[in-house]
Amino acid sequence: MNASASARRRFLLVALGVPAVVVVIALALQLATLPSLPDPVAIHWGVQGPDGFGSPWSTVLFTVLLGAGIPALMAGTSMPGYADNGPSYRFLGAAVPAITTMLCTLLTWTQLMQAGLSDARQAPGVGLPLLYSLLAGLAVGAVCWLVQPKAQQRPAASPSEPLPLAAGERAVWFRETSLSKPALLLILGAVTAAGAGAVIGWLWAEPELAWTMTGLTIVLLAAATATAFRVRVDGSGLTAVSVAGFPRFHVPLAEIRDAEAVTVSPVAEFGGWGLRWVPGRFGVVLRSGPALQVNRVTGRQFVVTVDDAGTAAALLQALTART
Repeated sequence: MNASASARRRFLLVALGVPAVVVVIALALQLATLPSLPDPVAIHWGVQGPDGFGSPWSTVLFTVLLGAGIPALMAGTSMPGYADNGPSYRFLGAAVPAITTMLCTLLTWTQLMQAGLSDARQAPGVGLPLLYSLLAGLAVGAVCWLVQPKAQQRPAASPSEPLPLAAGERAVWFRETSLSKPALLLILGAVTAAGAGAVIGWLWAEPELAWTMTGLTIVLLAAATATAFRVRVDGSGLTAVSVAGFPRFHVPLAEIRDAEAVTVSPVAEFGGWGLRWVPGRFGVVLRSGPALQVNRVTGRQFVVTVDDAGTAAALLQALTART
């Protein structure tokens, strides 16, 4: 088994296997306790103690939806793009079981401590359960981090050959890049739904709903500005500007050491899509595949996923050399 296959197997073990075991144990304990629980049970605590109540099956349902749903969603969406043992995958492989352990421990503990009570309002506080659930999650996450192999270093790419330019010749390159159509439609649907919720909240005089949905709409609209960019290379350097006009990123020629065309794996290298930052790198990462990477004189890198990245890199090389 090669190193990549071994890393993938360990990732699956910690990201899916460990959470599955944790969820099964939690559900077994919760189901065994059901007959001795009050009805309703406490499912939410405030400063003064229990202040929210529900069916004794609520905890079981939350455990299934959160404890099993989060690992399936996080690991499931990342596996199709699994290319190598990047640092983001190793972090994800530790974060998923850590979150699952914390949630399942807290949910199970708060149910077990109500066993035998005649009234859920007699339940003790959740300070200790919260603390020990957090510690349990951190411990499991640390172990899952250690059992995975160290992240592989990305192979160094060679700077592109400069594009032949005559003395005094001017050249411009530009392209547009965006998220995939399904992703754009999903964001549009989310903005529409949130906006509709805000309108309903204001019309029905429900201030909490109205302000919450209005805030969510603003956040989603702000995120939508980073879904499509125009990328330009000219005598001033590299510019990537959102089709909405903001945000805008510019790397002057004087700050460019060299440029190269690379292939980007969003999850493995950046932990996902969008405007992404990892130590030493910032990226406008809207899809997997070809990307233009600019290496600054400071050692930092700027990456933008775009078609025909080789031509853009060659032009930047020529302009930088001439400057």
